[in-house]
Amino acid sequence: MHIITLAAQKGGVGKTTLAVNLAVAAQAAGIRTALFDLDPQESATAWSERREAELPHVEPISARRLNQAIDAAEANGFDLTIIDTPPAAGAEAVAAAQRADLVLIPCRPSLIDLDAIKRTAQLIISTGRTGYVVLNAAPPTATTLLDDARTLAEDSGLKVARAVIRERSAYRAAWPYGLGVTEHEPNGKAAQEIASLRQFLFDELQDCTPANVKA
Repeated sequence: MHIITLAAQKGGVGKTTLAVNLAVAAQAAGIRTALFDLDPQESATAWSERREAELPHVEPISARRLNQAIDAAEANGFDLTIIDTPPAAGAEAVAAAQRADLVLIPCRPSLIDLDAIKRTAQLIISTGRTGYVVLNAAPPTATTLLDDARTLAEDSGLKVARAVIRERSAYRAAWPYGLGVTEHEPNGKAAQEIASLRQFLFDELQDCTPANVKA
């Protein structure tokens, strides 16, 4: 089983939205997926309660129960666990990063947000895990801004995912129904971008990808 942790020092970067949409996209691709909600706000859990489908499995847990929950997920045949952490570089994020194969740091392409990832970068580097910044909620037509954001992110010692997630109304439209954008608007641009990020992650976690999965 592979583990992906989403972590960010700053709130409001779209971390939970990205976590649930990645979980839905992975599940749709044939990867049996669990999403553990470590955020005390339990936004991912509230989203799942509106959802009719049983998978991906979403469960609120504490950092104290994290190792037990991960072991249980693996024992129950899950292929992928995604961990959504609180918006802080605290004990929960450290524990989740230490168990991860890959850490994603959602970040809006603004100087305020890029400055805030420095502490998250230090946390990830200290754990020895691979961290990727995901430029999230980017303006739909931004190009130069993204190039500048990539440079600043890399200066923090982190890699930057090749997939960029743009600001799209589809995320807000899908949320009240407990759906991911790949379900609510499967042919839309938001769905294409999530699928691109999913494929990037599958490329990084190669043996997590079934032979029949296509981007």
